[in-house]
Amino acid sequence: MKHKTFWVVVVFTLAALSAGGCGSSSDSDSQAFTFAEYPWVNSNIIGRFPENYRPSPQEDFYVWRNHDWLITTKLKPGRNGADAFDELDDSIIERLTALMTDQTLTGHDAELLQNLYALWLDWDSRNAEGVKIAQQVFNRINSLNSIADLTAYLASRDVNASLSKLYSYYITADQNGADYYCLYLQPMTLRLGDSAEYKSLTANGEKLKKAADSRASYMLKRLGLSDSEAQKLMTRAYDFEKAIAANIMTDEEVNLPENISAQNNPVTYDQLRAMSPVFPLADMLLSADMASDYLNLEQPKWLEGMNSLYTAANLEGIKAYLILSTVADTYMDKSDEAAFREYQRITNERKGITKSAPDTETAFNFVNDQLPNPMARVFVSKYVSPKTKQDVTEMIQEIAAEYRTMLAGEEWLSAETRAKAVEKLDALKIFAVYPERYSDSETIGSLNIGTKSDGETLLSAIEKLERYNYASDLRKLNAKIDHDLWFDEGVHVVNAYYHPNYNAIVIPAGIIGGDFYDPDASREFNLAGLGATIGHEISHAFDPTGAQYDKDGNLSSWWTDDDFAAFNARAGKLIDHVSSMTILEDGTKWRGNITQGETVADIVGVKVVLNIAAKTAGFDYRDFFESHAVGWKMVATPERVRELAQIDVHPQMYLRCNAVVQLFPEFHETYGTVSGDRMYLPPEKIKELEVW
Repeated sequence: MKHKTFWVVVVFTLAALSAGGCGSSSDSDSQAFTFAEYPWVNSNIIGRFPENYRPSPQEDFYVWRNHDWLITTKLKPGRNGADAFDELDDSIIERLTALMTDQTLTGHDAELLQNLYALWLDWDSRNAEGVKIAQQVFNRINSLNSIADLTAYLASRDVNASLSKLYSYYITADQNGADYYCLYLQPMTLRLGDSAEYKSLTANGEKLKKAADSRASYMLKRLGLSDSEAQKLMTRAYDFEKAIAANIMTDEEVNLPENISAQNNPVTYDQLRAMSPVFPLADMLLSADMASDYLNLEQPKWLEGMNSLYTAANLEGIKAYLILSTVADTYMDKSDEAAFREYQRITNERKGITKSAPDTETAFNFVNDQLPNPMARVFVSKYVSPKTKQDVTEMIQEIAAEYRTMLAGEEWLSAETRAKAVEKLDALKIFAVYPERYSDSETIGSLNIGTKSDGETLLSAIEKLERYNYASDLRKLNAKIDHDLWFDEGVHVVNAYYHPNYNAIVIPAGIIGGDFYDPDASREFNLAGLGATIGHEISHAFDPTGAQYDKDGNLSSWWTDDDFAAFNARAGKLIDHVSSMTILEDGTKWRGNITQGETVADIVGVKVVLNIAAKTAGFDYRDFFESHAVGWKMVATPERVRELAQIDVHPQMYLRCNAVVQLFPEFHETYGTVSGDRMYLPPEKIKELEVW
């Protein structure tokens, strides 16, 4: 589970603000600027406010602290946003990219990384191959003349390893018995992402569809289809997707905590056959060597829909979907330079990007995605010390101990549930900085990527990687989990997260730097950045989703009914306040029900760190709060901000600062807020919004 977004956080409330309307700052040099958002301007949109808008910390703390950075920051080529995470990430990428051509770097990991990097940049070889592989895939799918042919195609091992299918899967701990790996079955990837787009196309959906159609049209013409033939195939694909989308949960439904249990459906292969006798999913899996004693069907309604649509009448629509999702969406950016440049142009247009990233950056990102463990090992060996691991581990232990004190003092919980909460915290697994051993240590030697002189090409290397990764997946099936082994080892990535199936937090080396951690900085700085991050991730164990998993990672209630009802009621008050906030000029409000997990985690992460601050003599709260604000700095294109407002489970960055800090008396005491200030909340409102 790799998500740069696995971390974070927050938002909320402002019903008690007495400043009328959605208006201007009270500062004299800013009064001419008015805005439609409420209660603060969405300062994450690049150029959204004029340079002379300089609110006080009592009016807009985020803009006050980050004003000059927000005004002067320019987006890099190929980027539609910039933030504190990107700045740290860029410093890591710069160092690692230099290593991609450093001939003094030796060893098998270095060979894999450098060879793949060179193959991506080898335009002569890529141009010589052209769209040959895409043509072969198109011909293979287009030649299927019956449902029986389609079934044989979908059951083949190479399709399961690399090509688009009518289902998707992932393998992680069994949430009904977390000692073994489980094969989780999901719907196929829709080309517009959210199934809700096929019912009512949003502005973001229109951009996605335009981009998808542009990619498809280009590639189909490259494969020799006429305009009318391409359009007919695209229409067939869309019609099939629209039909199956009616049976697929929307992104909002998937992310609602109350729907977690509905997506937990252990099944056997015999049960799959009974549920779907026409669409032979069970036999497809077994033919592709995917035999597992632990199966979980996340969306039974999707399988029901596939069973009804898997007919001769829909054969051409299914084929069209497979062609487009493979030829246009998988191979276009990996084909020759002409195809790649068109892919860049289409992507840039959708994202509001005016200049493409340099090829070296794109090549590095590709290698990084394909070979995360070799890249992590190179990074750790060159740039991370055991002392850093020791220091961060000690910080995690300090914050976990304070969290334990907080849980033990939650008087609104019964003694029974309180004890279970502490028990879960005590069982929390901590993965700090880098692993002592990697999951691929015993197998990576079997992966060999050659050079151009060896006859290797980018696509032949990709095929090797796909086979290697598929074999790694198959080895997990029916295997017992080694709970001391990290489950995600891209430790150089700027990220941090909690995994409910393992009851574990990961604080990797990548995030230990920049605006988050500096061994030479103040304690306040480090607690505001990395400390609050650690508290946030621990808090996910007790947010509306994490609270449904027990200490071992099983989806199993450990609450009394009364306590869980009280917990949901407390979270519900927070959701209501979040949902009252206007975040875009067009009146778009924040989707509080979707962000509730991140909201709860972020607030409590800061609360735990402030509890530590209260015990620290001479603690500098100004340093803490202002460092916290810097950690959330961000600017992005309007297109990106609108997209995030619709699809992201995290709040906007400016809210991660303002809407969080205003919930703490220490902030109001430090900056002297009073009724009428936009940052102000009365003590009784702060108390009302407490979840933990």
